[in-house]
Order: sequence, then structure tokens, then C-alpha cells
Amino acid sequence: MAAIRSIPRSSILAVCLLGVLCSLAGVAAQVPGFGQCPKVHVMENFDTYAYLGRWYEQEKYPFFFELGGKCITADYSLNPDGTIGVLNTQKNTLTGNENSITGSARIVQPAKLAVKFPSAPFNVEAPYWVVGTDYKSFAVVYACSDLRGLISAKVAWILTRKRHPDIETMKKAYAVLDSAKISRAYLTRTDQKNCGDDLKKVSKGVYKSTSIKG
Repeated sequence: MAAIRSIPRSSILAVCLLGVLCSLAGVAAQVPGFGQCPKVHVMENFDTYAYLGRWYEQEKYPFFFELGGKCITADYSLNPDGTIGVLNTQKNTLTGNENSITGSARIVQPAKLAVKFPSAPFNVEAPYWVVGTDYKSFAVVYACSDLRGLISAKVAWILTRKRHPDIETMKKAYAVLDSAKISRAYLTRTDQKNCGDDLKKVSKGVYKSTSIKG
């Protein structure tokens, strides 16, 4: 729960880092399955404003659009029109160059967002479900799309407020995954080493009094 320079497709950051499949046809998710998406309950009483700010990606299901990336972050802010601004950033593991992609999210239901990245290869909305978060240390995000109930593609992320979280924080995230029956078997660790200092101040955007559009 931020003008882009031209970005080569091989470096595009997670066409929607946090829950974005962009399109099942795009085969962005690396955990396919047969049948429709499983039922996963999202967080109750979700506070969108508390969720804003910077998150660091710690673990995720293999995701095509993040291949070759490290130091992955996601910044969320409140836009004047009530939508959520999205800025995803990563560094290329080989060159060290930083790439970013911007988009926006609208609230479909509490804790269920639809994210869209205009510069992505597939300019469509994709699901972003917040399964659990304490807002201050961790968040578990899930996305699944299916094609008429025949095949499905799933993605899951563990995000943290600190680049290097402690073990207790990760245990809380794992507990949310287990409770939601989201498999941990496919999780891969995101490289957050040698990323440099985070000198850029992250803003939550306009004042909280602005209505968040759902």
C-alpha cells in the first residue's frame, strides 16, 4: 500500500512490483497452476494511508520483470486525485545502473488494489492484495490471475520498512503466509546488499485529509 526515462524491457522493474501480473498472457508470474485462483483472505480494517511510504522487497516468487535486479524498493504516495502513486526502483546487478517505473493504484475494496503502469509492455490493471501488515515493519502482498478458471498465475511478496529487517520481523511475515495458506516453497531472496545510503526523503504525498479514491 513518482518522469521516467526510457527503460529497456529487460530492465523494466516488475511491471508492477507488488502484485502486478500485468496480464496472464504476459506470463509475468513464474508460479503457474491449473484451475482458478485460490481464495485468499485479505487484511481486515486496512488503513491505506498508514501503508504509504517506502517498502523494501525482501522475498518474492520468481518474477520475470525483476530478473537481474537488486536493491528493489516500492514507494507509495497519495495523489491529489485520491489515487495511490507508485514508484518502483531497482539496480541492475551487472551494471549497477538504477531503473525505475511509475504507475498508480486505485482501491477496488479495502486491502485490494488495482495497479497500472502506463509504460509497461502490458498497460492493464493488475491485482495487488495486502494479506497482512503491521504498517511499521512488514507487509505480505499477493496477486493471482486466471484465465477462465483453466490456468492461474500467482505472485507473492514480503516487504519490509527496513532494508535489513531482523529475524522477528520476517517470522511475522512468514506467519501471515502460513495462515493464508500461501506456499513459502517458491520464495526467493532479494539482494539488498551494497545498495548505498537511502538519502532521498520519501513523502506520503498530499495531506491525509484528501479523500483516498476507491
